[in-house]
Amino acid sequence: MHEELLARRHDYPILDRSTYLINNSLGAMHRGTRARLQEFADLWDTVGVVAWETWFPEMTRVASLVGAAIGAPPGTTVMRQSVADAITAVASCFDLGGHRNRIVTTAADWPGTHYFWTEQCARAGGELVVVPYEADGVTIDTQRIVDAIDGQTLLVSVSLVQFRTSALLELAPVVEAAHARGALVLLDAYQGVGTVPVDVVGHGVDMCLGGSVKFLCGGPGNGWLYVRPDLAETLRPAAVGWISHEQPFTFDWGAIRYAPGVQRFAGGTPNVPAAYAAAPGYEAVIDIGIDRIRERSMSLTQPLVEGALERGFAVRSPLDPERRGGHVTIDLPDAERVHHELIARRFVVDHRPGGGIRVAPHFYNSADECTAVLEEMEQIRAGG
Repeated sequence: MHEELLARRHDYPILDRSTYLINNSLGAMHRGTRARLQEFADLWDTVGVVAWETWFPEMTRVASLVGAAIGAPPGTTVMRQSVADAITAVASCFDLGGHRNRIVTTAADWPGTHYFWTEQCARAGGELVVVPYEADGVTIDTQRIVDAIDGQTLLVSVSLVQFRTSALLELAPVVEAAHARGALVLLDAYQGVGTVPVDVVGHGVDMCLGGSVKFLCGGPGNGWLYVRPDLAETLRPAAVGWISHEQPFTFDWGAIRYAPGVQRFAGGTPNVPAAYAAAPGYEAVIDIGIDRIRERSMSLTQPLVEGALERGFAVRSPLDPERRGGHVTIDLPDAERVHHELIARRFVVDHRPGGGIRVAPHFYNSADECTAVLEEMEQIRAGG
């Protein structure tokens, strides 16, 4: 579907040099990124410290672009360095030493997040509940997440799309169960935003975080955080910086007076060049529209699934496109070696232990490229 989107291929120069199919790991760089970085450098070079008069408003604008991609109202999203940085700020709002001290997550979530919650609970007296994979090693049963939420649960920390398998979370029952029991939902949408529609308001998500290196094509150094507006006003993060203050340029000494809303989560000096680099990728995604990108994505990934199965490869992703994010994990014997050989042949994919080879087309990829990577896998398997 939406073959007209191929007209945008010229905006992503790497597509002229390789068959680039790993947009769930690092999206292709937009042609405009180089010019935006030059703009940042020129400001610094020509006006020095006065550049902050431009840089600060640009940080707000870029955060609102991310907000538009997740259905968030303007002014409810803030940029951070990474997901790890954002989740630290979130956790610093809560006391795990009381009765409500349980964090519910899943075995499919990002390892870095698991590391964080494991250490946080161990040190602060919390309890971490990890919902395991089903026997297929691909899916997490939504009902098991719901059943794990109880009156002691403080936070449900889950991923919209699993990074290994591309399985898509059934979000609504999780949010409903959490709120019914007085818990909050922290949604990691990193692996989905830019190719899967996200509506944080419509789903009643309390907090949502992610980054930009994947389908948003924004590059590294751009984490972001959404906090429900009414909730943000009640939270008091301990992991703050000078920009978290309501009047940061007064350089007030004493207890912090929190900035209104999500701005209290802004932390310290922002990663301005990263935001400049990210803007063209964000703008392209928003201009096209997430719904169109989702339709395009499913029209490319479903033939990948079917073509892999026809060739006798195992598929470690849901077969139903409605239950799958923007990539397909394909497994075959000696998958890591096959992955390295594909890279050498300029078919850019990646490999995840315990999963297989991840193939992730974006709106600018063609159906022919998806067929070609399967044919190349087959040739490598046959020794060619």
